[in-house]
Amino acid sequence: MLRFSALAVALLSCSIVLSATTNDSDAKSQPSNTVHGVVADPTGAIVPNAQVNLVDADGAVAGTTTSDGVGNFQMAAPHPGIFTLVISEPGFETVHFPVTIKPNVVLAAPAAHVLAAPLHITLPIAAVATNVRVNGDTDEDLTASEENHDSAVLTSNELKELPIFDNDYIGAMSAFLDDSASGTGGSGLMVDGVEANRSPVSPSAVQEVRINQDPYSARYYWPGRGQMEVITKSAADKYHGQFNFSFRDNSLNAQNALAPSKPYEQRRIYEGHVTGPVFSSKRSSFLGSFSRAEEDLNSVVNAVVVPTPDNPTGLLQANVPTPNRDTEFSARLAHQFGDKHSAYAQYSYEEWTGQNQGVGGQTLASAAYNGLWHEDDTVIHLDSTLSPILLNQFSVVGEHTMNRHTNVVEAPRVNVAGDFSGGSAQSDYLSTEYNFRINDMVTWSRGRHTIKFGAGAPHISRRAYNDNTNALGSYTFGPTLNSDGSVAASALDNYIDNRPSAFSQNTGDTHFIYHQQEMGAFIQDQWKINDRFSITPGIRYDWQNFLAEKRLGFAPRVSFAYVIDEDSKTVLRGGGGIYYDRFGSGPILDLVRYENARRRAVNISLDPADEPVTGCVPVSDCTAVTEQPANLAQLAPNAAIPYQMQYGLSIERQIGEKATAVVSAYSARGIHEFRSVDINAPTPESGYAERPDPNFGIIRQMQPEGFFEGSGLDVSFRGRVNKYFTGFGRYTFSHYDSNTNGIGWFPQNQYAPNDEWGRSNWDRRHRVSMYAMVNPKSIYNIAAGIFANTGRPWTITTGTDDYGDSLFNTRPDGVERNSETLPSYVDLDLRWGHDFPITANHDEEAPRLGFSAGAFNLLNHENPYSVDTVETSPTFGDVTSVGPPRRIQLGMRLEF
Repeated sequence: MLRFSALAVALLSCSIVLSATTNDSDAKSQPSNTVHGVVADPTGAIVPNAQVNLVDADGAVAGTTTSDGVGNFQMAAPHPGIFTLVISEPGFETVHFPVTIKPNVVLAAPAAHVLAAPLHITLPIAAVATNVRVNGDTDEDLTASEENHDSAVLTSNELKELPIFDNDYIGAMSAFLDDSASGTGGSGLMVDGVEANRSPVSPSAVQEVRINQDPYSARYYWPGRGQMEVITKSAADKYHGQFNFSFRDNSLNAQNALAPSKPYEQRRIYEGHVTGPVFSSKRSSFLGSFSRAEEDLNSVVNAVVVPTPDNPTGLLQANVPTPNRDTEFSARLAHQFGDKHSAYAQYSYEEWTGQNQGVGGQTLASAAYNGLWHEDDTVIHLDSTLSPILLNQFSVVGEHTMNRHTNVVEAPRVNVAGDFSGGSAQSDYLSTEYNFRINDMVTWSRGRHTIKFGAGAPHISRRAYNDNTNALGSYTFGPTLNSDGSVAASALDNYIDNRPSAFSQNTGDTHFIYHQQEMGAFIQDQWKINDRFSITPGIRYDWQNFLAEKRLGFAPRVSFAYVIDEDSKTVLRGGGGIYYDRFGSGPILDLVRYENARRRAVNISLDPADEPVTGCVPVSDCTAVTEQPANLAQLAPNAAIPYQMQYGLSIERQIGEKATAVVSAYSARGIHEFRSVDINAPTPESGYAERPDPNFGIIRQMQPEGFFEGSGLDVSFRGRVNKYFTGFGRYTFSHYDSNTNGIGWFPQNQYAPNDEWGRSNWDRRHRVSMYAMVNPKSIYNIAAGIFANTGRPWTITTGTDDYGDSLFNTRPDGVERNSETLPSYVDLDLRWGHDFPITANHDEEAPRLGFSAGAFNLLNHENPYSVDTVETSPTFGDVTSVGPPRRIQLGMRLEF
């Protein structure tokens, strides 16, 4: 019998940790065909009563046992050959561990590496099932697609230790998303394997957040770079909890660069969770979480208004209070039904209220609205181990949401190009939704294949919309130009003289019912061809009710991994695929309202030079609004579903103790991208004065005729470099061009929509995003977040309506779209914190009290958000809004 020396076992992975250790005497005492080992959780604690099955190559169960009270298991194989160990326990991911049993020796599949016994198997916290195949000399399957290291992963421990502002981990991790990989409806969010519009638990109840974990998987709708996965903590069989309090006050903050003075601001956040068994039951447990945020904030107005004796320049800088409150809680009950089935039910609640929303920059306080958001979510999830190699996961989610906007001031809206927007928000509406999400996925492992297939419906929704937006109308005031392009009267002059350039108003029906329906299915196979090479082909099918024709799309995907060197964990990865777009509810609502003019929207173009001396305010003094032709919205005939082609290569290598560096190159192409074109715009032959069909105003046609392309290069790392430094970060160089800015965007000239080629709105050449911890286990620890990027592009406009279509997006002659660039963004965040034991017991699970202090935007960099884009404005090119100044956040945590 082969003899093995004792091996120390300390293996860590974000997904699975597997290792082996024994000594001479143990090896002598074990039969040659015996498989034995120990099962533990990620903290190293043993897992008793875990189900352990030995499955032969034909899928038959050759042996069954459970781990004992100290996590050990042992069973004899009936004969030599290839088997799979399947280890499962409620609350953990199921591990599939291939082993090859030969006479006198136990080998780990793939063959050729002697694996010492006993096995030491760590079960990761469950979110969705993960099948792992382990090389005998490594602590992870380097060829597995989900082991891609070109990813950003935030664990629950890092969430406690990193400078996460207001515990908003969704916002913090958004810095690692790629805008080019997002669709019309935005980036994707998955919670516990199911699509969601928010995370239903408080931050302390989150186990992990991932981006780009499996970039080309057919399981997901979005590309990996455009999707965030949130894994919540499972209900535990022991009582644990955490309570966090965060506090912020203006006395500790710097002053906004555009604010006239430092206003009163304060924020208080109460957040936590508790979990444990239900009445000491071994099969039932619960998880409850809550969050309460009280924000007393201000927005800064920086605009040009009518000069007065007290303000002869007209420059207005003002602080406007914008308080808001947010309350959330959730409750989960989990139960183990026998040995093969486990389930949980969860209810989540959120209500957010905010006052004076929408204010800031050139938008005055009078154009504010008060907002209310309410959401109820109910989730039922069932895991079923149908056989040792077959796992089924089923989820159904019921959602109810309500969103209301109420105007602070009831009056027509006023837009003065380049100077200010005021009057009223004209944003009064009530939106409600009832939605069901259904998802089912099956995982089947056999030999060298791991096959996943499933189907789901992320939206089976009924929506209602009560629309009172723009009911009192909106005036637009632009400049009057001379024939040589000089300014005869500024936009502000025309506003003073009551000479508008355009007027719009909505009347007619106000109540609308519509449905949003989406569904999809997929199948993929992770095929481990040999020790060093695996390939994962898959295909996805999606359907949506937005399009009248061509509603479905088949999206093939494929990825591969080749291990160049096992010792340094050098892996070449690559892949590509097609990703179809989704639209969200906005375009569907526009068709319901405006396709047949049920909501009667009118746009009136006016020439300030031709208006009477008394002006045209109200507009009824100059024209009969009710007699104006209505606008329409329609989908282009035979519209196809837009899609992206995403593909790339990466090479990764281990550095330091437990860190990986990755260099990746990728490209993206967007085909049939949507844009909007007014197909009834005034014709060039009429001098852009007469519409082809005078019976209608704007006929907005949503056309899938746009295109974008671009490439990027990433250099990233994540993990523990040494005992002093750990973290994850990425530097990106990228460039993207396009001829559209999305489905709601119109070109400058409706008769030349393809003349809009230029930089994409999301084009940022250089980006750095990094989180790091120094001395994380010491009281002298420090954690940092570094975020910097070159500015986004912006477009110069004249403030006039040269094309007579009431869009006011005319550019100066010879100026391209997105020809200018905002200043760079720089943000350095620092945090210190430490947890102190409050009992004589200093074990990991002992009660602790922690304190922390964080500084956000420590350098107090101005970080401009927007500029005055109107060339004829006196403040053209000036910054109109900036990011938050330096802010200090204090925190306290109780954990038990």
